[in-house]
Amino acid sequence: MIANWIKREFSFLAFFWVITALAVGSPATAVAEVTIDDRISFQVIHGFGASQRVFDDPHVFENFNRATGRAETVLTTAQQDEIFKLLYSELGLTRVRPIIDAGIEVVNDNANPNDTDLSKFNFEWKRNDAHIEYVKRAMARGVTTYFLSPIVLEKWMTEVNPEEYVEWAMAILRRWRAFGLEMLYYSVVNEPGYQRSGLWSGQYILNVIKLMGPRLRAEGFKTKFVITDDLNATEAYKRCRIILADAEARQYVGALAFHLYDEPISQVSQMKELADRYGLPLWMTEYSQNDPFDWAVTMHQLISDYNVSAVDYMWGFFGQWTGGDKLINLRHTGARYLGYTLTKHYYVMGQFSKYVRPGFRRIKADSTDSTVKVTAYTDGSNVVVVSINQSNAEEIVKFQFVDSGAPVKLAASRTSKEGDSAALPDHLVRESTFTATLPGRSITTFYGVSGK
Repeated sequence: MIANWIKREFSFLAFFWVITALAVGSPATAVAEVTIDDRISFQVIHGFGASQRVFDDPHVFENFNRATGRAETVLTTAQQDEIFKLLYSELGLTRVRPIIDAGIEVVNDNANPNDTDLSKFNFEWKRNDAHIEYVKRAMARGVTTYFLSPIVLEKWMTEVNPEEYVEWAMAILRRWRAFGLEMLYYSVVNEPGYQRSGLWSGQYILNVIKLMGPRLRAEGFKTKFVITDDLNATEAYKRCRIILADAEARQYVGALAFHLYDEPISQVSQMKELADRYGLPLWMTEYSQNDPFDWAVTMHQLISDYNVSAVDYMWGFFGQWTGGDKLINLRHTGARYLGYTLTKHYYVMGQFSKYVRPGFRRIKADSTDSTVKVTAYTDGSNVVVVSINQSNAEEIVKFQFVDSGAPVKLAASRTSKEGDSAALPDHLVRESTFTATLPGRSITTFYGVSGK
């Protein structure tokens, strides 16, 4: 009787312990393995960046000073310099896309597109010249790539007069060169497939490129076109395939570019096919997401699944009146600037941009767990591994370098729900292997010197 009672009670306790363990959750086990092989390589990385409006643009703060015609909120030069330092010196962004507005040539200067009357052009402030000053200050802090993308064209421009557009664009590029900056990349118009931008056809952009390309070379410009910087991959593909089918126009194209609005990311495959076919780099030049860790996964997918070479966020900085579309939130009360807040997106972006530098090449990295997403990179001397744990649960991951050139140790930085760009203890690499614990909803970057 007593023996049966003990046996029965023990069985109950054992069952209770099992149920409790399942409810509470057991410690994570090594369920994921990642294999990194630098013998297999993919695209060269061109960098990470963001779009830009000038600090005193009324749209940044959504307020207006009637006396100055600019934003009511004003940042001092020192306060602006702090933002420059955060974006380019510390975050490591190397790309900037100035957004210029219409109003440079409100009325057509004359009927001859080969006779430019500069007295009819107004390059002041956010129309153009303030962007030149911004880019110069950004370049002093590490920016290497910049390209204009006019948000809208002049109201009088139509598809029947591409020669007049070329005159207008050449005047802008000459202005930049006169101030010491040659535009190596240029987009005809931002989002030509978007109603607000005017719905410009692929044939029109092709006509502009074929007219403007020879003029650029005749004047010694090295400028190449970014096509088509469009609303999404589908809209970009519709126009890019028309342009790239023309051998004459194709010689002036430097990169294919798209945004990610209004369709699934899987549509990028059609742009990847064009990039592969014509041997051109693929850029994602504008997008934002409310959830920063969703943005991390999007960056991973762009780079890993579609061989994207450059990734640009919507805004580097913007006022508090918008949501998750900026890396730095500028706070204010009316005219009074209250300082800035670094968003979680800022830190997530930095897990890539601080360590994966222009010129690094992506190398093969395979994960056995679909929730653990990993990309790896090298410049021949340094190795960077960016690891995203997409799930809510902690994961222990075993990383294996295929060849004998594995680093001896790896430094690490992590952004998670609990911390931002937190420095971690070094990870020792033994027999080309190391193991790391990745918290749920986190992105961890490992970096070190190759053993080769």
